[in-house]
Amino acid sequence: MTLSLGWTLLVLLAAVMHAGWNVLVKFGNDALVNMTLIMTMAGLIALCFVPFVDFPDPESWIFLFGSLATHVGYYIFLLLGYRYGNLSLVYPTARGSAPLLVAISSYAFVGEALSPLEMAGVACISAGILSLMVDRAGDAKHNWRAVTFGLLTGLSIMGYTLCDGQGVRVAGDKWGYIVWLFVLDAPALVIICLCLRGQKLFTLAARHWRVGAIGGALSMAAYGIAIYAMSQAFMAQVAALRETSVIFAAIFSAYILKERFHPRRYASVGLVALGAVLLH
Repeated sequence: MTLSLGWTLLVLLAAVMHAGWNVLVKFGNDALVNMTLIMTMAGLIALCFVPFVDFPDPESWIFLFGSLATHVGYYIFLLLGYRYGNLSLVYPTARGSAPLLVAISSYAFVGEALSPLEMAGVACISAGILSLMVDRAGDAKHNWRAVTFGLLTGLSIMGYTLCDGQGVRVAGDKWGYIVWLFVLDAPALVIICLCLRGQKLFTLAARHWRVGAIGGALSMAAYGIAIYAMSQAFMAQVAALRETSVIFAAIFSAYILKERFHPRRYASVGLVALGAVLLH
């Protein structure tokens, strides 16, 4: 199974949107609240589509709940990473480790074998993404905690990618699977945020609801495209293309968040671009 050119471009668009909502998480002083607002708004947007889709078939439920569980881990590890490091360190660590992890695990557990050229593409994308963290990892000793949480985030990405890639294929209504995933995903993060922030959540939500609305729309569109694409092609192909979002995040972090952009990152961009060409 190979992605068509149209789906390749859509997944790359999803990568831009994914980078965009991650930048929004870093705005302000409370990444947890921003993440909760974004995921809650994504759930509310998805709720509007419930009348127009079917509930996923029972064969997909184990994958749906597996995805929900690993998403909780993803949120926790990503937020802990952002506590100790910048977007330009944590995001490449998490997203760069994911494509190779997905390629290995999808072959081991699902039997999806990439061609040598496609595997080279995945390797190029991972190498290019991980190289973005090289000039950040040695800045301060505490940044290694950010790297550790970034790698744990990458393992979580592998987990929910495997679950969703298999779940959407047996769900019957593919869009139904995507919609219900977002609807069911939001409450867990709200509960976590309420336990940690209490009533402060409602005050900050009233102040920053626009961040949540924009980020929620971007999040749902980005991952919705990726999940549907995994029903059309191998999971490793989609995961690798989707993680080109790191390149866009690096650019956004430099020009919007004013984080450092080292010149050698242009070589990283070239590696990722080469990987995308090899995959297609």
